[in-house]
Amino acid sequence: MSFESRAELVAADRLRDIRSASAFSMEHPLYLKAWQDNLIDGVTPLDVEYDLRHAAGNELTEGRGNPVKFCAARSSSALAANTFGPFRRCTKYLTLAGYDDFREAWLEKKCRNGLQTPVPPHLDFLAESIGAVVAVESKFLEPFGTPALAAFSEQYKVPFEGTERRPAITESPWTRMFNSLRESPDQYKHLNAAQLVKHYLGLIHSYGRKKRVLIYLYWEPQNGDSFDEIRKHRGEIKDFSERVAGCDTQFIALSYPALWQTWEATSQWSGMPDHITRLRNRYDFAM
Repeated sequence: MSFESRAELVAADRLRDIRSASAFSMEHPLYLKAWQDNLIDGVTPLDVEYDLRHAAGNELTEGRGNPVKFCAARSSSALAANTFGPFRRCTKYLTLAGYDDFREAWLEKKCRNGLQTPVPPHLDFLAESIGAVVAVESKFLEPFGTPALAAFSEQYKVPFEGTERRPAITESPWTRMFNSLRESPDQYKHLNAAQLVKHYLGLIHSYGRKKRVLIYLYWEPQNGDSFDEIRKHRGEIKDFSERVAGCDTQFIALSYPALWQTWEATSQWSGMPDHITRLRNRYDFAM
């Protein structure tokens, strides 16, 4: 059994301990019957439903013969919603990447990129202050599935390379990464680098006059050091981080356990200890 499949089973067992076996679908045993049951205590449907229903991911929509994606024990959308849900409508105690004083925050935030793409980038979470924007791309088990080749349509060449009439809007390290991925689309096996490059373009197009931070926020098990898949993922993160460093758009890679530890140590919110405890009960497990 693959690492991804094993982790999915453990995640489902952990959720089953919290919600009981009766909350799960008989037809799809790794999915809950109701998406609301995938929210930890302290996070309400009111905190997340509007954003999820108005995003392109159709997280709460049941397809033909397919369960609601948000109902999955492995849902990275649920992981992000559970982590950031309390701050969606109350940003007072939110801190990210050293920034605070956020005025607004969204889950599944659409970020236009200036292209005629059918679906513009959607950031799993985005918080905005007067002078800065901090965006989050959330990953749960996706890095350990079948690797996808990096792919860009031809129209991406204009903002990254420019034309005689339209100068490039991107920063040199990100342009080099874009070209590298086009030349070698299989160079990363666990990190979805093309998605990060596309998110970057959305940020610099939509928030060019603000300080910009793109956070790659990823899950690891308690005993992650024991697994080759985790070590390879970390290596790819390190390589990507070094290659896009030195830009006005800051790229930060951070694990969920590290974020929770930081919040636990520094947050001024009285509800944070309980929030972190619930997140760990749900997601912080060994393999």
